[in-house]
Amino acid sequence: MSTAAKTSPMTVVPRRPPVSSRHAFASAFDLAVRRDPLQSLLVPFLLRAPWALTLALLPPAETSDDPAKVYGVASVALLGDFLTFIVLAAMLRFRARSVFNTPPGIRPAPAADCYAKGVGRVPRLFLTEVFRNVLLGIAASFSILPAARVRGLFEPETFFRDLSANFLLLVVAGCLLIPTLFLGFRLAVATEAVVLDERTMVGAIQRSFRMMEGRFERWLELLASSAALVISLALLATMISLVFHPSDSLVVAIFWGMVIVVTPVIQYAWTFFYLRLVEIDQPLIEPPPLYAAGPPAPPPAPHRPDEPTPQPPPEHRIADSERV
Repeated sequence: MSTAAKTSPMTVVPRRPPVSSRHAFASAFDLAVRRDPLQSLLVPFLLRAPWALTLALLPPAETSDDPAKVYGVASVALLGDFLTFIVLAAMLRFRARSVFNTPPGIRPAPAADCYAKGVGRVPRLFLTEVFRNVLLGIAASFSILPAARVRGLFEPETFFRDLSANFLLLVVAGCLLIPTLFLGFRLAVATEAVVLDERTMVGAIQRSFRMMEGRFERWLELLASSAALVISLALLATMISLVFHPSDSLVVAIFWGMVIVVTPVIQYAWTFFYLRLVEIDQPLIEPPPLYAAGPPAPPPAPHRPDEPTPQPPPEHRIADSERV
């Protein structure tokens, strides 16, 4: 059997690896800085800045005459900032999907449409964020408890005095940290899934578990890039405090303001990462090569008027005497 006969009408293309963190952040900066700086950077900053400034300007509860009031205002500010963050996170994910795999000149979807879609996803996104953070907190607490019992962790003399017990506690803490890493890895895109595709928290968690299988290195790369961006801002805030000597509350406000500015970029990067996973989750289909269909049939020769019209061969009739 020839090769052309064995070729199927459609060819399944092998799956490609997911997008790298470099490409994800390049697309995120392109959207946030070049295409849409107003709705991506300025508006989120203006919406979250009052909550952050309230937290930064609160006096310490230990030195306040009314600690209950300080805790109450801080709780309201934290809740307001979290709800604002949830609405913005949903909106930004829809905005990122509107420009995914589009040329650089394409504008994102209107902000009003993205906000309208995002507000409708707030309840399920809120439940997913709370469930994931609580689950990760419970898992991390099991590794924190043995580490907290290490003696003299920052005092070399005390640490080496009980070296055997301290080493055993650190090994146990490291082993108990593995479930936290596993959950954080497999639940990495649950919030993206519940906003863009899934209708329930359970469906988003199942989708995240399935799509992140075998993507640990890519997840670790994107997580390290996000953490490096935040750490660089912390170093910048430290340099500002060393050079200009502002108050501690002002340094905290400056640092938190910079984190608010770069948060949309990080969310865009994770959204592009998820959209690429969705893209490669379905194998691409390409049309078959030209040789698979075989050579084309030659066209019929044109009939010339001066030539006789070909007649079909005469029909052979069988006599009645020849039939049995």
